[in-house]
Amino acid sequence: MEKPTITVENIETKVIYVRFKGNYVEYRKNSRKMFNELFKFAKKYDLIKENVTKVMTIYHDNPFVTDSKNLRTSVAMTVPLDAVIEEEGQIGTMIFGGKYAVLHYDLTLGEYGEAWEYAYSELLLTNGEYTLRDSFPFELYVTEPPKNYKAKSKTDIYVPIE
Repeated sequence: MEKPTITVENIETKVIYVRFKGNYVEYRKNSRKMFNELFKFAKKYDLIKENVTKVMTIYHDNPFVTDSKNLRTSVAMTVPLDAVIEEEGQIGTMIFGGKYAVLHYDLTLGEYGEAWEYAYSELLLTNGEYTLRDSFPFELYVTEPPKNYKAKSKTDIYVPIE
């Protein structure tokens, strides 16, 4: 895995999401179904805007602190800040933002863990240039995530900083 390019962004975004509670292995088994539910809802209400809508996975808990059966992970999609959305079924909405260190990667399926480890071990603990902020990190999929272990996709990891 190549070292990422790093930028800093201040963001404010609104998303629709489907949340999963449980360990990451179980989340991965359910994620495709969750994304399908999210896209079905977004299409029904005409929320997908070409070249504007972004898809992400949000990690609400620290796996080193939270018991694995209680980890909360959301699949999410950006929507316009002024969009009026009535939550239904498993679909929720939230607005979040702030300052983020953004690590720009070109990853295979097998490199995501190493990318996250670099973000927290190297970038935050060793570098000292950034201070972690109390918020949740997320993966933003610039291109569609890889479907096999040889393919790569552009993925940005957003780490909340002060």
